Amino acid sequence: MSEKGKGEFWAFTAGLLAGGIAALLYAPAKGEETRRKIKDTAEETYHKGEEIYGKGKVEAEKIYHEGREKAEKIYADGRAKVEESIDYVKEKVSTEKEVDVEKKADSKAK
Repeated sequence: MSEKGKGEFWAFTAGLLAGGIAALLYAPAKGEETRRKIKDTAEETYHKGEEIYGKGKVEAEKIYHEGREKAEKIYADGRAKVEESIDYVKEKVSTEKEVDVEKKADSKAK
């Protein structure tokens, strides 16, 4: 998760918590009951936030590893193609040298 994503997530969580607390404070209830509700709401929101963050982290790691595997495959495929090209060029150069040597030998023999 990027730093920006973390900030947005925690801002959302803080807003959710503040809204819940404000709603509880304006609801008619005894002080002890209100404090318990605020505590319960805060804990519930915190645990939901942890759960969402954990799921996001797992998903981000999964995407990272899949991307890395794809990049490694592309690299390996590209490297194999380059090596094939190098071998092809070496073979062509070698063949042309042999043809040149044969032509020189034929021209000397004549």
